[in-house]
Amino acid sequence: MWTAKLIFLWLFTAAAGYSDLRYRKVPNRLIMAAMAGGLTLAAAGGWGSLRMGLSGMALGFLLLFPAFLLRMVGGGDVKSLAVIGLAAGPGLLWISFMFGTAAGGLAAVFLLVLRRLRSHGERAGEPAWTLPYAGILSLAASLSALFL
Repeated sequence: MWTAKLIFLWLFTAAAGYSDLRYRKVPNRLIMAAMAGGLTLAAAGGWGSLRMGLSGMALGFLLLFPAFLLRMVGGGDVKSLAVIGLAAGPGLLWISFMFGTAAGGLAAVFLLVLRRLRSHGERAGEPAWTLPYAGILSLAASLSALFL
C-alpha cells in the first residue's frame, strides 16, 4: 500500500509543483481530484490508514492556515499541504514541511536580494515577484518520501 501512496504523492506533487511554478496557482480541480484519490487510497488500506491520512491532512491544513489568514501564503499552498499530508501521513508531512520551510526561507532571501539588485532599474507597473511555495513544498515532500 505504501508504494501506491508514494506514487500518488509523486504524481500530485509533480502536478501541483509544475502548476505553481508555471502559473503561480494550484487549480481547485487538481486539489479536489487529489483529495478524492487520496481518500480512496487511504480507505483501501483500512481504518488505520484512513486515520493516518486524515490526521496528516488536518495537520497539513493547520500548519499553513494561520499564514493564509495573515496573507502570507495562498489558498493553494494550504490545500496542497493538506493533500500531501493525506498521502504522506503526519510523520513524513512534518519532516517535509520543515525541509520545505527551510528551502522556502532560502528562496525568499534569494528573491529579496534579486529584488534589491533590480530595484534601481525597476519600472512602475512591473508585476511583483512571488514565491511558488506550493512548488517548494511539493519538491520537499517528494524528496523526503524518496530519501526517508
